Amino acid sequence: MVDVANRRLDRTASLTAQLNAAQRAAETLRPPARRLLDDPYSRHFVEHPALRAILAHPRSADAALRVIDSVWGGLHAHIALRVRYADDACQAAISDGIDQLVLLGAGFDTTSLRRATAPVRVFEVDAPTTQAHKRPVIERLSPAHCETVWVPCDFEHDVLRERLLDSGFDSARASLVIWLGVTPYLTRDAIDATLNDLAKVCVPGSRLVVDYICAGVVAARTPWKSASRVARMVARRGEPYRSDFTEAGLNEMLTAHDFQPREHLSVSALLGRYDPANESRLAADDWLAIATALRG
Repeated sequence: MVDVANRRLDRTASLTAQLNAAQRAAETLRPPARRLLDDPYSRHFVEHPALRAILAHPRSADAALRVIDSVWGGLHAHIALRVRYADDACQAAISDGIDQLVLLGAGFDTTSLRRATAPVRVFEVDAPTTQAHKRPVIERLSPAHCETVWVPCDFEHDVLRERLLDSGFDSARASLVIWLGVTPYLTRDAIDATLNDLAKVCVPGSRLVVDYICAGVVAARTPWKSASRVARMVARRGEPYRSDFTEAGLNEMLTAHDFQPREHLSVSALLGRYDPANESRLAADDWLAIATALRG
């Protein structure tokens, strides 16, 4: 049984969320020809003085990304391109008439700001500590008509479906659920319980985007040295990796909850789709992936 009582996340906003925001902000400062992501809002969530100093100039931001990529290959490409992938899924869902968007473990994701003019209601689901840092920033930057609903939730302890329904989520209408940067930090039981809750509130036709780390990372049996370095780093910060998956293993868990897998993309596949000419020159270490599924 995983001891969750001493998690750093219970005591303060997730440092991982801030680091991810800094990486997205740094990517936004890269030259247009090499830029994988344009996210002008992420910088507003970066509070650490060292990270803010890095973001003060495009050259220092680019240098920092090159160091990150050389030591933790695959990580930055995944962090930037999972947002591009989720944005595409979001645009497709809105075009098809879906008007409920659930951001599970939203962290400092800026979708609610970047989609502020879209006809969609955004449910931000995350730990209260992270939301306490994020909400004032979102409310300061959002236009008055932006529909953002705040849903405090601890995936290890709370019942997600109850939190969503109590917050006004309409279980009779289709939704898009985006679940990024969360499953590695949860136990298998917590992931299973979350999917079970989603199956109960997501009608057929609803969509799920979820990312994960590949099998072998948690047990330090991965061929990717970059993965082992990242795993040690997050463990030292008090946010250890707990769950990883093979593609077949995740498909089995999704299918058990009536989510039909549609696509899996590894880091190299994401780079092939969004940067076919390799303008970014990022490492393609394949220890992370993203998947989509359709509620049957």
